[in-house]
Parts: sequence; C-alpha cells; structure tokens
Amino acid sequence: MKILRFGLLGIVLTIACSGCAWLPVSGGPPSPTPTASPTSTPEPTPTPTATPLPSIATLTLWVPDFLSPYEDATGGAIFHEQLAQFSLIQPDIQVQIIVKKATGAGGLYNMLSTAYAAAPSVLPDVIVLSEHDLRAAANAGYLQPLDATVVQTADFFPLVRIADPGITTTYGMPFIITAEQTAYRQKIGATPPLSWTTILTGNYSLLFPAAPTDGLASDMILAAYIGAGGTTSDENGKPKLDRAALEQLYRFVTEMVEQKLIDVERVSNLANATACWQLYQEGNGHLTVVPAGLYWSAPLEGSLPGWIPTPNGNPITIGHVWSMAMVSRDPYRQGAAQKLLEWLTTPEQVADLTRATRTLPTRFHAIELWNLLPEQTAFLKQLLDNAVPSLPPSIDTPVRRALQIGLTAILNTEVKTPEDAASYALNSMRP
Repeated sequence: MKILRFGLLGIVLTIACSGCAWLPVSGGPPSPTPTASPTSTPEPTPTPTATPLPSIATLTLWVPDFLSPYEDATGGAIFHEQLAQFSLIQPDIQVQIIVKKATGAGGLYNMLSTAYAAAPSVLPDVIVLSEHDLRAAANAGYLQPLDATVVQTADFFPLVRIADPGITTTYGMPFIITAEQTAYRQKIGATPPLSWTTILTGNYSLLFPAAPTDGLASDMILAAYIGAGGTTSDENGKPKLDRAALEQLYRFVTEMVEQKLIDVERVSNLANATACWQLYQEGNGHLTVVPAGLYWSAPLEGSLPGWIPTPNGNPITIGHVWSMAMVSRDPYRQGAAQKLLEWLTTPEQVADLTRATRTLPTRFHAIELWNLLPEQTAFLKQLLDNAVPSLPPSIDTPVRRALQIGLTAILNTEVKTPEDAASYALNSMRP
C-alpha cells in the first residue's frame, strides 16, 4: 500500500492495489441552488461554497481507465491537485476513486447495472459514462437528475446538443470528448490534404488502422463513409449502408493502393490510431490518423493538423462524449456529490485534465484555456463544431463490421473492384 501525503494541506491519499484512492476533499450538506432560467450566454460553473458537515462524507467516483489517475504521472498529478484544491473549500468530504474498463464486460455500465440489483452497497455516488451508456443507465433508473441550471448554461459544442437533450443534459454533465483527426507533413505541399483528390494528386502516403482487433472499422473509416454521404440507419432505426457511398469509399482506397500511397502490409498491422501516430513519429507516411487529444498533447514539429479526409474536404470526426452522472439516492450525499461534480467540470479544471489525459473538452471555453495559437484554437473549434455523434451500439457494431469486411476484401485482393467490395459489405449485413 502506497501513501501520499499533501504536506501543508494535511490531506492523505491512499492508493490501494485494487485501483482505489481515498482523498479527503471536503463537503457539506447540499446548499440550495437558486433556480434560474436557462440563458444562451455562457456562464462560469459556480464555485462550491463551504458548508460544515456534522461528519465526514465519503463519496465514491467511478472513472474509465483512460482517465486513470494512476496510469499516467501527469494526468494523475493533475487529478490529485484538483481534488486537493477542492478540499480547501470542502474539507469534510472524502473521495474514493475507482478505475474500471470504459466499456464491455467489467466496464462501467456493466458493473453499475450488475451492482444496482445485486450489491447496491458498492454503487458509486458519481460515475463517468459514455453517451450511450448514460442513456441506458438513465432509462433503467440508475441515475438521478442534475441541477438543470448548472448544465444548460455551459457553452457545449454542438455535438453535445445533438444527442438526446432529455438525457444528456438532465442526467449527465458533459465532461470530455474523445475523437480522431489527422496530421500531415508540412513539407509535402501547401494545400492541406483534406479531400480525397488532394491526397491522390499530392501523393500523400496514408497510415490508418486496417487491422482493428475487434474486426470493426475504425472511426476514420466510418467518418470517411459518412463524409461521402453514407447513412447508417433506415427510417425504422435499423442498420443500413448505402451502395453509392460504399463504392465511392472503396474506389478511393483502391486508387491509393494502385498509386502505392497505402502500404497494405504496414497498415494491416495497425490496430488503432495510436499505433498509426507512433509509426508516423518514426518518419513513416506523409499523412496519418491520430487521437486528437494525443496530437495536441505534444504537436510534432514539421507537421500540421487536419481532419479526416472526405470527398469534398469538409470537416468531420466521430465524437464520443463522456459525462459525469450522479447515482446516489441519498439527499445528503447528493448535495456533496453535486459540489464535487460542479468543481471537476469547471472550464479551468477540465482544461487542465484534458490536456494531461490527452482528451478534449466538451466546452469551447476550456479549449481557449489551453492557450494554443489562435489558428490552432480555431482548428479545434471547427473540428468539434462539425463532429458527429457516435452511433448507438445496435447500429454501430453491424455497420462497422460490414465496412471492415469490404475494406479487408479490397486490401487483400479478395475482390477486384469497388463494386464487388460494396457487395461484400452489404451482404454481410443480411440476416
């Protein structure tokens, strides 16, 4: 067991082998929050006010593994510092941080739904969930509504508003975004490779993940398909792919292979955008996909940012929104949890945390606090203003699987034409 002591603050953080930490950070019974009408003018998230507690309140916070304060030295230091600062305002709350898988078996939603019925005593007070898990948890009755005046006055990117507002801004405080972009070598040409034509005429060799471990097409391929005008569901909400958009996408890939702008053997060993970025940093390729937060944590000299190329060059990315939600049903603990939630989601705290954990804020003001060059801030705003929401699992999985099947057929020369690859993809979606 490792114990870290914050000297002058008199705060003790205990990190157990189970991935939990106890940090005294304050709290008082919930102070009444004045009711205010929603306004279109962004307002700062209110700073929690100190209210003495008759005894120490212990809150449990569940976070996804990519926000773990224990896996990354910088991210962990920022997380601990933010909680320590909060403790100066609310000295009678302890926070236990538990890290879980982001999704799947043993993931946040899976464990929440299991514990809700079988072991309610281990439920968290606050949890960070993806937009689809947030909706499922709210519909199942696992979450408590938040103070509407706090959520609705925030300057969120449109991506947050596109999702069901009855869920997203009622049961969750939008917190961070994960998304992908591209990076390209500046010396190749003056025209950014944002359209398929520019890539082909400019001879930009491309790195992208053609070997996802789960067999589902990457965000880049999905975004490129949507950017080509492809739809993903029919009028009944069932998964659907468009032949014309598929053929256009696979024709672009075919032309890149023919011009040797795609090294099939190389990309067939790349599982994700992080692997592409690592290879690009070693001097391979002229253009690569990269997790946006990872790129901005340390922009590479001689490279410039771009978005995922589309036929017409219009910006696009798939945005995955993660929100903080409240689980506790106890009014006393809810008040303490609300104060903690408000503190962690202020633009200042989010700006620092997202930079450290290589993610993106849900609010433009937080990106402004990154203190980038004006053109860099403008790029991120344009990227996130044009982000499209991630697909619900019932659509996402079959659509991505079909896209990958067609892509693999092209790369492995199982088919000779884009039309045949499109047929492969479409046939894979049939019952």
